Amino acid sequence: MVQEQRRYASQERNVVKSPFGKVDIPRQSVTEYIFEGYEKYADKPAITCGASKRSYTYGMTYEMIKRMACGLLSQKGCAMRKTDVLGLLLPNIPEFVPALHGGLMAGLAVTFANPLYTPEEVCRQFENAGVTVIVTLPLLLPVAELFKTKVKQYKGTICIGGKHDFEKNIYGFEQFLLENHSSELPEIDCDSTAILPYSSGTTGLPKGVELTHYNLVANLAQGTHPQISKYYQPEYANRKETILTIPPYFHIYGLNGILHSVLKSKNHVVSIPR
Repeated sequence: MVQEQRRYASQERNVVKSPFGKVDIPRQSVTEYIFEGYEKYADKPAITCGASKRSYTYGMTYEMIKRMACGLLSQKGCAMRKTDVLGLLLPNIPEFVPALHGGLMAGLAVTFANPLYTPEEVCRQFENAGVTVIVTLPLLLPVAELFKTKVKQYKGTICIGGKHDFEKNIYGFEQFLLENHSSELPEIDCDSTAILPYSSGTTGLPKGVELTHYNLVANLAQGTHPQISKYYQPEYANRKETILTIPPYFHIYGLNGILHSVLKSKNHVVSIPR
């Protein structure tokens, strides 16, 4: 009996608990969690490009996400299936948000690569992740075209700032969103894989890290505690700020630690392409 009590006491000593108490972690997709209550801020700026001044409100951003999701599941020639992998080859631009969350809303897993990688590095990551559609810019289209020659399952490229070229299976982002795609969006299992960021750890080639919707929501929920973030304190209830984002969105800290945290608090993100 004494031995059992000692064992239990030892286990308790090794439990680290927050001085702020427990945090409730909702069973939601990360998109639902971030954009919950967005209607109240529909006319407020969500994300702006610091270089071009291109800007989208919360209402516009959410509408783009829904249109992106429907298009990904129904676009003739590149329709994706739930659990397919979408690859983003983008710098920090406003369109990163609807591209990413459109994929997540469609039930896809999303991976993203540093746009400064060599074409071979991008191709290796996207092939390893099983990417079937890439979202990128005109400047980086040659990388997507190279990747297309390396894999059989490739379906097409969505080009932000580009136009449709059906012969090459290239779809202009703006046209893609404006077309009347009709799809039944799936119910998202919060334990399913949401994103596949790649990390080399300490040795070897970069490896994919599977993060579920629940993983991302749990991390964000920690930051909503009033003693952690001032934006959840009563005096900040109706006060919104403009926040410059520097770390890249293709890095998990830049994505969830900054971009998603700012959007969750309904503040205004200013991105700098890099």
